[in-house]
Amino acid sequence: MKVRLRPGSVARAEDLVTACVRECAGYLAALGGTPARERTELVAAIGTLVAEHTTFEPSADRSFDALLAVGRHAVDAGEIRLARRLADTGVALRPGSGGAWRLRAEALEADGREEDAMHAQGRFETLTGSRLDHELPLDCGDPVDVAAFTRQIAGRSLCVVANGEAVAASGLGAEIDGYDLVVRLDSFQTHREGTGERVDIHAVSYRSGGRGGGRGVGTRLVFGEQPAPWRSAIRRRLVPGAQSHVGDRTLSRPVRDPALIGEVRWATDPSTGFAMARLLDHLDVSPRIDLFGFALPGQLRAEERQWILGHTRHREGIRLSLR
Repeated sequence: MKVRLRPGSVARAEDLVTACVRECAGYLAALGGTPARERTELVAAIGTLVAEHTTFEPSADRSFDALLAVGRHAVDAGEIRLARRLADTGVALRPGSGGAWRLRAEALEADGREEDAMHAQGRFETLTGSRLDHELPLDCGDPVDVAAFTRQIAGRSLCVVANGEAVAASGLGAEIDGYDLVVRLDSFQTHREGTGERVDIHAVSYRSGGRGGGRGVGTRLVFGEQPAPWRSAIRRRLVPGAQSHVGDRTLSRPVRDPALIGEVRWATDPSTGFAMARLLDHLDVSPRIDLFGFALPGQLRAEERQWILGHTRHREGIRLSLR
């Protein structure tokens, strides 16, 4: 059902959102058993929408953002009817919202209505003024390609910090935080004494179990080989306002991408740490590239570890230096 606000209509924005909240409640009531992960995230998003809409002093902006978030999760979960209802409501509420038109394009594409999806995508591009990286969610940071990312790191000392107890117990936190740029991986945790607390770049695999997108960072890169799962992953992991920049598709699979490194001999989905280290080594614009904890068991695949050790110029404890 399409929802439109017509001139002279007595419908109010709150009524439209209330109707969507009721439909979401009906969806929850119809669920049985333990939902799959995609539906778990959809349920959580619905909870946020209900909370925003029923709070003592509701915010129209927060409710609208929550409504679009439910729509995106509905697309991911394959709940296309619900996604289309939310998208139509979003467009009716704010016809000048690029996010609403992008959601409508995604919902229509998932519903097999390609011509209508193209029209909605066109409206999105007109409103946002660019075709650049329309695969990325709105309000989740400025997209950066390989060239822009290279400029970000050029001439700056840089370290990549692996996860694990050995790094946490290293007592190198102050040294790690002393680099110009600190890179963290997947579902990282920090504390001042062991790992340091700074995080300038966050690299995360689309297969990562954690969301890894809530903590504020300068640049966030999501790695994933296939376009569709990659798009789905960034919709689930990128939190509005949690990053200033986000890597576009040109940075999504640096190791195997023929337009970048192009080494197909590696596993279909290289580990996040190896992909990040291999990208930095390939770009070769940083005077110092150090890896913390990469030689420890469980951090890399055997062939990846062999490459890293073969390109290490200096080793000191858990620190490997590529430059």
